[in-house]
Amino acid sequence: MALSFDHTDPDTTRDPYPAFARLRAEDPVHWCESLGAWMLTRYDDTMAAQRDRRFSADRATPFADRMEATDRPDVARMGRVLARWMVFRDPPRHAVLRRLTLEAFTPTAVAGLRRRIAAFVDELLDTMAAAGPGRDLMTDFARPLPVAVIAHVLGVPEGDTGRFRAWSEAIAGVLGGGPPGRERLHRGAAALAALDSYLEDVVAERRRTGASGALADKLIAARDADGAIGEDELVANCSLLLFAGHETTTYLIGAATRLLLERPDQLAALRRDPALAAGAVEETLRYAGAVQAVSRIAAEDMRMRGKTIRKGDRAFLVLGAANRDPEAFPDPELFDIRRKPNRHIAFGYGPHFCVGAPLARLEGEIALNRLAARFPGMALAEPEPAWLPHFVLRGLARLPLALDCGPARSPG
Repeated sequence: MALSFDHTDPDTTRDPYPAFARLRAEDPVHWCESLGAWMLTRYDDTMAAQRDRRFSADRATPFADRMEATDRPDVARMGRVLARWMVFRDPPRHAVLRRLTLEAFTPTAVAGLRRRIAAFVDELLDTMAAAGPGRDLMTDFARPLPVAVIAHVLGVPEGDTGRFRAWSEAIAGVLGGGPPGRERLHRGAAALAALDSYLEDVVAERRRTGASGALADKLIAARDADGAIGEDELVANCSLLLFAGHETTTYLIGAATRLLLERPDQLAALRRDPALAAGAVEETLRYAGAVQAVSRIAAEDMRMRGKTIRKGDRAFLVLGAANRDPEAFPDPELFDIRRKPNRHIAFGYGPHFCVGAPLARLEGEIALNRLAARFPGMALAEPEPAWLPHFVLRGLARLPLALDCGPARSPG
């Protein structure tokens, strides 16, 4: 029987890894009918493809072109905005946009945010403790924390984070690889249009007041000084940073918490040695990364493992499969926060390696340590995880916890 993969199957959404393992072993360059695209599932192949210029990152422009030919101008506009995001740009433009954002995400710059992140974390944990023993970690902690942090970094009002979360969830419904649907597309298009309009006003206000210090201000200065980027690129990449800067970190915190609660010995080790939080973050990224796949467009015909990929074909580089490849990781199905080395590619590889990786790592470490210390008796309140119906962005829809709401403890 021929292998098949259906990204809309609820069983696949709940646990895609057995299917990934079959594809990786038997058909590592697989044509997927439900995606209308190739799937690359081996570690070496996904690594190589991310550095291969025959695979173009500009998959937004073809989408926008298709929408222009339909009666969906709002969706076409969404495609045009997405086409300005640096993650959808090829060299040399990608390098220009990326260079302008790197300064805000250097290890030194991110380390300077430690106290502010810890303060955000403690505020949320205090609220959870005061609200009672039964809380949903995703709603009360994993969602509000990263959006507050990235709003602070970017320089947009923290009081608007509720709106950011709502817009982001609608955009994730399109970019996350969920079930197809006209309503989902229009909802995502409306959300991105609203976010884009909002950020136009933020940029105009910060330019008018001469604000400085935030990432948005650095982008504005670059735009106004030498026209390194266009105004539309400035606004679009602010929306990218707001979206990408918190959505995946939300899923990271949720997945890490669940994995540790399912493995009491590893959670106990983390409580004894808070330095293990870094390993817990890295192993969660490998074992249950939020970004399960990145897509590319073939810029020319090519052959891979006996298959012909035609110019214009889409290809999904399945990071979730690559990160459990037994050729790259001993005992890949074992979750081990002490795993070393851990050369996962959850943040991508090559020119498009995630610029926000240092920030996501720091947020995850602080969140896990302080959560574990604050609620030493916390436990899962539901036996089965509830996953969002997405293939590309994989995250928990909810994570109900039973909390012991005693006095705060030092995370060490």
